[in-house]
Amino acid sequence: MMKPFFAALVLASLAGAGHSQEFRLGAPISDFTLHDMQNRPVHYSGFKGQVTVLIFFSTRCPISNAFNYRRNQLYKDFSDRVKFLIADPNMNESLEEIRNYARSVEFDFPVYRDVDNVVADQFGAQNTTDAFVVDSDRVVRYHGYLEDSPNPTRAKYQGLRLAIEAVLAGKPVPMPVTRALGCSIRRVHTD
Repeated sequence: MMKPFFAALVLASLAGAGHSQEFRLGAPISDFTLHDMQNRPVHYSGFKGQVTVLIFFSTRCPISNAFNYRRNQLYKDFSDRVKFLIADPNMNESLEEIRNYARSVEFDFPVYRDVDNVVADQFGAQNTTDAFVVDSDRVVRYHGYLEDSPNPTRAKYQGLRLAIEAVLAGKPVPMPVTRALGCSIRRVHTD
């Protein structure tokens, strides 16, 4: 008999498996739309020719929250050369909750909302903190975690940082796919 905790993990991982994924590693992507904290649409097409990092996060997920400082640090280190899109895709987290959370934890970057988890579905994101690096030709070059541990003292591999550095240098990403750590994205039910 499966323990309830493990059964929940299995169901959570299967829950996202049926969502369509349009954007794939090594393939170009089309436009997508997020919403800013004033609920205005922000179109990816406006960043044409820029390296872009897309990170999904959650206000309620303790694993996602463990990466707050490291998200800020990545933004500080690369925002002069990279466009950052940090988006909350969870249907159970309101615009007001996201806005208040971003203010209370003092994010240095703008935060966006992925309404109805459309963008998460397009990219095939399953967890907060799934991260993606898209090069200046609009090709997905990395999908995975920020780092291999929520505890910064135990992290050995900085997957997202290394991917950003490789893409900026015009080199192949050393490990283009890693498994993101975080809570399952709370998706809109489409019954």
